[in-house]
Amino acid sequence: MLSRTADRLFWMSRYTERAEKTAAGGLSLKHCRRAQRVRGALPGEDAC
Repeated sequence: MLSRTADRLFWMSRYTERAEKTAAGGLSLKHCRRAQRVRGALPGEDAC
């Protein structure tokens, strides 16, 4: 039972990550850069 729960949690996190990336891809470059400035991107991080 524990392995089944772990498996489901793993796949749920994968689907969530994929959905977040898809949603972020819908932003225009202008809005993405503005969001980066506002939230303060980490050095070397380039989400856009």
